[in-house]
Amino acid sequence: MKLILAIFKKIFLIIIVLFTIITLLRIYNNYKYKSETSSNKNLEDLYNKTIENVTVKKVDFNTFQGFHLKPTEKKYKGIVITYGGSEGSPNFWEAERIVKEGYEVLAVFMFGQKNQQKTLINIPLEQFEDVLKYIEENNIDKNPITVLGASKGAEYALNLANKYEDISNLILLAPSAYNFSGLDFEKNGSSWTFKDEELPYIDTQKVPFSVILKDIIIPRIISLPISFSNLYNKAIEVDTNATTKLIPIKDLKTNILIITGEDDKLWDSYNMSLKIKKQKPSVILKTYKNAGHIFEGNGIINIGNMKLRTGGNIKDNENAQKDKVKHISEFLKSQHNK
Repeated sequence: MKLILAIFKKIFLIIIVLFTIITLLRIYNNYKYKSETSSNKNLEDLYNKTIENVTVKKVDFNTFQGFHLKPTEKKYKGIVITYGGSEGSPNFWEAERIVKEGYEVLAVFMFGQKNQQKTLINIPLEQFEDVLKYIEENNIDKNPITVLGASKGAEYALNLANKYEDISNLILLAPSAYNFSGLDFEKNGSSWTFKDEELPYIDTQKVPFSVILKDIIIPRIISLPISFSNLYNKAIEVDTNATTKLIPIKDLKTNILIITGEDDKLWDSYNMSLKIKKQKPSVILKTYKNAGHIFEGNGIINIGNMKLRTGGNIKDNENAQKDKVKHISEFLKSQHNK
């Protein structure tokens, strides 16, 4: 009996020590890794705002859910279409900046809205056909069409250009060169479908558990920022047919501008951008050595009660953001001048 009590006492002491260590680590990490950026934006305020000299129309057109932004004075021909990242947003902040320069813009939700997939899995590329139909029915000039996509939205946009010749230009921010599995907690599958068939994809759930433990579970327990970059790289590495999951763009006639940070900690968009350029050498590639996945803040973003490591630092992200705006403006002017 005494032996059993001694064992339980030791186990109890170990638990207390572990609990104390974890608590102290969480306090320290919460203090050290403060985020300068939060994804918890008030979307209603963002989407309902009035933009001077711009007409903003909410669009409900089958699977095209989003916004039509038209400047009072349209200075450039054609149309720009924006998509956000894995949050599925219409990238309204980019759309707002671009419309102020005199472009007509459609800001489009990728999923999560009426008539769309509820989560980022099995999203039909054919959704883009409703965008094209809306352009046609509203007599919008579509010469040329430029699609801007960020992160997961860039993966989507690259696939769209591969299927729809209507797209003349692409602007890809922190893109993927591959198709990856979707982001859904209940089921697994490709992020994208075409003609009811899943596009071949790299399955991020097939990485060794040690990677998930080291990069996600332990950091989550002790309040360290989580990085997904190694998980995506390992998923590519363990997939023996990874090259068949590359998005094929070799024969695309589309003009492409890629902008990415070399310190991307969400996924390795820098090296994936190099793979895209290797397929299509005419790609314009702008990279920033000490910038992260998003060119904002100190490289850490709060998503609910979770900290996510995106990379870069305040100064270099800020400088990259300014340069990014300049290069996007120059690219759009070169393709949309009347």
